[in-house]
Amino acid sequence: MSWKKSLPFFAWQSVRYAQNWAHFKQIWSFYGQWSASFSQGRNSVSDESAWITFPARAYLEQHVRTDFRVFEFGGGGSTLFFCKKAAEVITVEDNADWFEILSNIVQSKNYQHWQGFFVAPEPLPDGPARSHENPADFKSGSPNLGNLSFERYARTINPFPEAFFDLILVDGRARPSCIQQALPHLKPGGLLVIDNTERPYYLAPFKALFETQFSTELHLYAPVPYTPDFTRTTILKKG
Repeated sequence: MSWKKSLPFFAWQSVRYAQNWAHFKQIWSFYGQWSASFSQGRNSVSDESAWITFPARAYLEQHVRTDFRVFEFGGGGSTLFFCKKAAEVITVEDNADWFEILSNIVQSKNYQHWQGFFVAPEPLPDGPARSHENPADFKSGSPNLGNLSFERYARTINPFPEAFFDLILVDGRARPSCIQQALPHLKPGGLLVIDNTERPYYLAPFKALFETQFSTELHLYAPVPYTPDFTRTTILKKG
């Protein structure tokens, strides 16, 4: 199937996920961009843009300022986007090969305000079974990573001061654990961006906190560039 020509598929997905008429029209407005994203050679790195839903990308284009300090759990096209827009960008990655590729790309563009950390997972210690849904367990939901701990990875943000970052992107491993570690380091008024929140266990542990201490800027199913997927990116603002 050619996704570039799949207007009926896009229409069906738009109807399936639309919450109301306004949401449907918003989704539909991205059809042209979604179709064009399948052009040969295009991806989030070549486009220097985050691999998140189109509405979330549009929101970041409008709201990321040149004085922002940004922290990313998981890097890629988002790293290049933030390097173009923000004053300081910190990225942590768990894959050595991808970290080397990303580092070389950033260096080739001569971005001096980026700092990258490669932090590999470690074997889980013996003890009680751990759950990827528990932020205190530092465990990934990926089956092939189930016996690994991402505690050092998630805690990479901890040496930075509290209320230091204007934006934190959670788009890597053990996301509930990363959210828990990130929260103290986000400024009042800062943005917490969490990708793939159609997986309810990402947000569930923080439901009461998010309802009382954050406002929801974006929480919609929408198309994602370069893939046929409709997913959900959530953007929260700290009160």
